[in-house]
Amino acid sequence: MELRYKYQNKKMLFQGEKNNTLIIGLTLLGIFLGGVFLTAIVQAEENNGDKILHDKYEKYQKHSKREKYLKYKKYKKKYGFSSSGERAVYRQSYKKYKKYKKNHRKYRQYSRLKKKYKRYKKYRKYVRPYRKYKKYKKYNKEKYGKSEYKDYGGEEYKAGWLRFKYAPVVAVSNPAEKAVVKAVKTEADLGGGNLGPEITVGLFRFSKDDLKGSAVRIKSNKDYLIKDMEGKILGTIKADTETRIKYEKNGELAVNGSIDKVVIDREVRFEAVNTDEKEQVFEVVSPGIICYSDNCNTYRGKLKLRYSPESKKIWLINVLPLEQYVWGMGEITGTGDGEYNKVMTSSYRTYGYWKIKYSTKYAAEGFKVNATPGNQLYFGYHWEDKHPDIKKAASATQGKIVMYGKDIAIVPYSSWTDGHTRSWEERWGSKNYPWCQSVKDDYGKHPSKKTKQLEAEGNHMVGLSAHGALYLADKEDWDYEKILKYYLKDIRLYQAY
Repeated sequence: MELRYKYQNKKMLFQGEKNNTLIIGLTLLGIFLGGVFLTAIVQAEENNGDKILHDKYEKYQKHSKREKYLKYKKYKKKYGFSSSGERAVYRQSYKKYKKYKKNHRKYRQYSRLKKKYKRYKKYRKYVRPYRKYKKYKKYNKEKYGKSEYKDYGGEEYKAGWLRFKYAPVVAVSNPAEKAVVKAVKTEADLGGGNLGPEITVGLFRFSKDDLKGSAVRIKSNKDYLIKDMEGKILGTIKADTETRIKYEKNGELAVNGSIDKVVIDREVRFEAVNTDEKEQVFEVVSPGIICYSDNCNTYRGKLKLRYSPESKKIWLINVLPLEQYVWGMGEITGTGDGEYNKVMTSSYRTYGYWKIKYSTKYAAEGFKVNATPGNQLYFGYHWEDKHPDIKKAASATQGKIVMYGKDIAIVPYSSWTDGHTRSWEERWGSKNYPWCQSVKDDYGKHPSKKTKQLEAEGNHMVGLSAHGALYLADKEDWDYEKILKYYLKDIRLYQAY
């Protein structure tokens, strides 16, 4: 009776003081449900302030886009051309007059083009840089022109905007909480259980002739299944029993050794008998396999040999959970500082996650990422077993990827820099990777090599500086998250699985 009386009083208060009593009412409801709504209430209070900042920053953005469009319109009217033909004439005059400026005697006939040169120069300076803002025409409305909106562009407003729009909600498991707390939608939505989504890795490529003379030989430490490309089981094979695969003709593969010879179309698969088996390891032997490490012929998960009609090649492909892929990463040995290893495993995992979600480069071959330096070095189970600190660092960061807002933030890295990193736009021309900005990098600066030599050796200097990260972890005791946030602007670590 006492509890009901108190609840009735709260209900009465609600009519007069809605804001205060809403919190009281929800708190009381939390008592009935074992306190499961407490996180939601705290989150709601924090989000309320961020919502105000978010809305004001949105107004600033629209105001800013309107201003940029108006500048485009102004410059186009003053320095633009009436047609593409007219612009082409002035462009040619601009080029010719530049020749005259370099050599008056040789190109004196172009001296009369000075006015056209100046006109096109202003077009290049004012119109061309603003052409990209033509798309903001829809913001050319009076409601976006209020002068006070320009004051909402400070860091405080931007930070609130980012928190409200993108910040992940604390993970919840109770059904009652889930009914109230909804996670922010991000690109990291592949699921996949504790070990993450599956990734397909192109290991080695064979020509038809390679596999006519010699067979690829496969066996496993546990019983395994042989399947065709439709998933039909061709045989259940005992552990340590070898299967041989050769190329036949017309895209067909011949399979024998562990079973009577069968010829199948395009693809043969090797999988665990038990789908929950996490310790299945396949061993591959072939004269055509060239390793980047001392041993790269054992792999977790599943294997398949696949003939591609497009390239006319046969690929050996490893299919395994993303987390196990990280355990076999060949980019490091794991002998460095533990925080540095966490930096590298998190970066490696992020790239793999992005490739699973978006990559189509090798779609015709049947996989997402290859195991070479062209993508990321991957050596498989033997490397994992030989370098256990890689798996240790991966386990400490399990499932975490780098994100910028709701976007998966690919983390490019190179060994050395010349004292500062480069932005993605500066190096490769795209503005779609705003987390990759230039930062000072005394920590990863090469002691003797100059810029051109570093670039010639493959150091693009975008994103993470590997030697800089190692120094900061080993000498400055920075943790891996601080290191990542130093080299990458406004990123966060997100628990993707």
